[in-house]
Amino acid sequence: MALEDYQKILASFGQSLGLEDASPDEEGYCAFSFDDLVVHMQYTPDDDQLTIYSRIGEVDEDRVEGIYGMLLAANMFWQGTQGATFSVEPDLQLVFLADKRTVGSLGDTGFTQWLDHFLKIAEYWQNRLTTANEGGSLLDDGDVPPTGPSSPMTRV
Repeated sequence: MALEDYQKILASFGQSLGLEDASPDEEGYCAFSFDDLVVHMQYTPDDDQLTIYSRIGEVDEDRVEGIYGMLLAANMFWQGTQGATFSVEPDLQLVFLADKRTVGSLGDTGFTQWLDHFLKIAEYWQNRLTTANEGGSLLDDGDVPPTGPSSPMTRV
């Protein structure tokens, strides 16, 4: 039943975008592109979990230490990511933002709200990373990440 719920959520979301045939592949994977941000979705039926993730940029090799510190500080208790988590592919210094939820707890509206919030956070950090790579401040300078409908305490 959970896989069917995931398929229904994607079909409904796809229809809202004018994509009549939006569905995951046989492995539970699907991706959507929003401007220059691709959101990957991977469903795991064993635990009814949907992971969404995006590559938000690369770290300039001259600023690795400072930018990694900025990302780690934002990851601390999800305070700068509003529930999502950063990871870095160390060889290529690619930065990813990911989040995970139980499909059974989402529904169409919950999925759309979650994805919308994820996109706002990903875009915020994509811009912060670009600024940091260009030599800009690594401090938040009072800039606050967008808040959304959920908090880390409601995550699964």
